[in-house]
Amino acid sequence: MVCLIISIFFVLFFLAEIVAIFTTDAPFVPIPEETLEKIIENLKLDNNSILYDLGCGDARVLQKMVEKYPNIKSVGIEIAFVPYILARLKTRKNKNIQIKRQNIFSADVSDATHIFVYLYPEVMEKLMPMLEKKCWKGTLVISCDFEDKNRKPTEIIHLDTLAKRGKRLIVYRL
Repeated sequence: MVCLIISIFFVLFFLAEIVAIFTTDAPFVPIPEETLEKIIENLKLDNNSILYDLGCGDARVLQKMVEKYPNIKSVGIEIAFVPYILARLKTRKNKNIQIKRQNIFSADVSDATHIFVYLYPEVMEKLMPMLEKKCWKGTLVISCDFEDKNRKPTEIIHLDTLAKRGKRLIVYRL
């Protein structure tokens, strides 16, 4: 009976991910643990930071940030159902993390000091003009791996990691 329930769960998870591929701008691709530590070192957060993770997946970035900076406010925005549920479950005991099931293009991010994204270049090109309109001047947008070819980054940080993904951070100051 337990095997049947687990099998049904995995089938539903797989189907939900297939649906997400066709209905969202980016699939859920988790950041490798090794890269995650490097990202935390380079985000330049402090205890007054307000961090948004657009397309937060299972909220692993937010969890690690709150571990290091327990007083920050962090908000994850995720539209895909399965990652959203995983994020809610993983962060349910942390009052500094709020997870919202929303489209990243319609989310209110106006109070952000930092915005983290791990999104394809095409999505970045659509997202950046919206962020420039909604966010304060000086807000940092940190993209893992992918850059917006229409904007010059403020900084590119090469992460010393053996991971296949998460090799660099592209930083934009709005």
